[in-house]
Amino acid sequence: MSIFKAVVGLSLLLSGLSAFAVDREGIEKSVQLKDGSTVHVFKDGKMAMEDKLGRPYRMKPGQMMQTTDSQSMAMQGDEVARLSNGQRAHMRP
Repeated sequence: MSIFKAVVGLSLLLSGLSAFAVDREGIEKSVQLKDGSTVHVFKDGKMAMEDKLGRPYRMKPGQMMQTTDSQSMAMQGDEVARLSNGQRAHMRP
């Protein structure tokens, strides 16, 4: 019975560590766009988009965007899965 408890405990520990791994690769900064969406810039320079309602969505790399303060920036990468996984990790109880 103690081996079973050890296996269950270890599996819970490992699943918890994977959620922290997503947080460590966190977002360096977030920029609001004129259309109400948000661009999240990760520490490695890659970006992910989030619409007005907070849902991740795709944007082609190199596409130009305008920030709320009228600056232009080009999309670098398309990290939809990375943003989605990070959001799911924060929603878990």
